[in-house]
Amino acid sequence: MPINAGYEYFNAEKKYFAAKTTEEQIACLEEMIRAAPKHKSSENFVAELKNRLRRLMEKQEKAKKVKSAGKKGIKKEGFQVALLGFTNSGKSSLLAKLTNAHPQISPNPFTTKSPEIGTLSYQGIKAQIVDLPSIGSENFDIGIANTADSILIVVESISDIEKISSILHKASGKQLIAISKCDLLNSEQLRKLEETIKSRKLNAVPISTINNYNIEALKYLILKSMNVIRIYTKEPGKSPTKEPSVLPINSTVKDAAESIRKGFSLTVKETRITGPSSKFPNQKVGLEHILKDLDIVEFHTR
Repeated sequence: MPINAGYEYFNAEKKYFAAKTTEEQIACLEEMIRAAPKHKSSENFVAELKNRLRRLMEKQEKAKKVKSAGKKGIKKEGFQVALLGFTNSGKSSLLAKLTNAHPQISPNPFTTKSPEIGTLSYQGIKAQIVDLPSIGSENFDIGIANTADSILIVVESISDIEKISSILHKASGKQLIAISKCDLLNSEQLRKLEETIKSRKLNAVPISTINNYNIEALKYLILKSMNVIRIYTKEPGKSPTKEPSVLPINSTVKDAAESIRKGFSLTVKETRITGPSSKFPNQKVGLEHILKDLDIVEFHTR
């Protein structure tokens, strides 16, 4: 035990001996090293702590490789969003709010041991959301995040964003940010946070899964990241379809027709558009007309 150690060291040491997982032991050891006295007589003791940390990290890495070898792959279905964050950042609670999933939610660190999958259904679109084990967990694997269409970074503070972004150098998906647990902030703190997001031009939204603050806004942010449009089709004299066709942004009338049935565009003799891309309701347009989100397309066939 080091000479003249403060209460921070002894608190960390107590947590270390109570730790049940390798991840918890590593976190406690790092805290012990930071809190240990830094003077001549404690050099050997600190060196021993560092050696103990190194051995634990080697053990963690070995276990990760063994698990990775036998890991079952996750089938990507449609648009995929990877949920990424540190332990206890609120990822699992957010997955439950956004999707039909029922993940285990616990205040204990590193609760998520394997990827949890849920489906977001929002305004006619669907997206697969994958909650990855927390960064720092022996079960964490960056692979899914590298191939996902979007990455939803969940943090408790803006200072954590750069730490997570730094490990995403191979990821090509658009990065979205959810700043969680905003129910713990007072109105002035929340105002300052929102001003900081705006001034830094962050693609972020402050949220709370406790009082549902900005959950709908986050769903919309995910929708916008998909770069798709929703098109409602209709037959003459009938109502538009209840469920939209989801097409890539900048799709044309021809693309919408072909999404109904291959070759259907060849049977179209006239198309009328009502919505954001039309100058007036029931505007007559050609097959190369570029559609916009929430357009209603009426096809007249031969």
